[in-house]
Amino acid sequence: MGKELTVLKLGGSLLTDKTKPYVIRKDVLDSAAQEIKECISEGLIQSLILVHGVGSYGHPLVLEHQLHKGFQSTDQILPIAKTQAKVNEFRQMIVKQFHEIEVPMVLLHPSSMIVSKKMRMTNYFLDSLKSFVDLETVPLLGGDMLIDTAMGWSVGSGDQLAVLLAKELGAKNLIFASDVTGIYEADPKEVPDARPIEIINLKELEATLERMGVSGVIDASGAMKGKLKSIIPVTSEIEKGLNVGLISMMEYGNLKLFLKGEKVQHTRVTVE
Repeated sequence: MGKELTVLKLGGSLLTDKTKPYVIRKDVLDSAAQEIKECISEGLIQSLILVHGVGSYGHPLVLEHQLHKGFQSTDQILPIAKTQAKVNEFRQMIVKQFHEIEVPMVLLHPSSMIVSKKMRMTNYFLDSLKSFVDLETVPLLGGDMLIDTAMGWSVGSGDQLAVLLAKELGAKNLIFASDVTGIYEADPKEVPDARPIEIINLKELEATLERMGVSGVIDASGAMKGKLKSIIPVTSEIEKGLNVGLISMMEYGNLKLFLKGEKVQHTRVTVE
């Protein structure tokens, strides 16, 4: 791929109301889609893969039926099928929004190209994804239930997926967008004066994790601590120039400022 690739993860906490099952934040999706389109039009994004979290469209059913623990009984078979169907309703809403503003988004499913082992993505076939990027479409992938060689199936998190794609496809930017402006020492929704962490050095990750508070929101994918741990596999890529940041897209313009290298509150991930 000749053009610089950006892998952008839109978090479930950004696109959905995680406190209410199956509630999309339509205004946020509209705003995010429009800003992404403008970033493409202005050349700030040359090639794009969009990854989404499932938020309140996936976690309720996963937790209710203990799907995150892998195959336990045949009673889970119908629930796992229903979970994928419910998440697909959400994916289709995202695709529809981008098509309405004439962004050529194509929907792809990680469960069709990735296999895990003990919740780690181990085997994958990305040729079709690469080809869609080369065709200048915008592939959309998200959190999914993956076949797992040790557990039967497991939750494939969007964060881990975004990191895998950035690593394997040689991305220039890896951006995690959520409803908060990066990483804080405590959950800013519960502790309003929580201190933001502007720079996180992966070589000091354990110390950083000890400083962070524990989110009060039940999350099947591990919330912010899981997000940070998922970034570790691209340590060498960061050393070579991969730009990794965690931003909020609740306000229009933050993505543009980040891509331009201008001042915007966020957390930057380094290995310095």
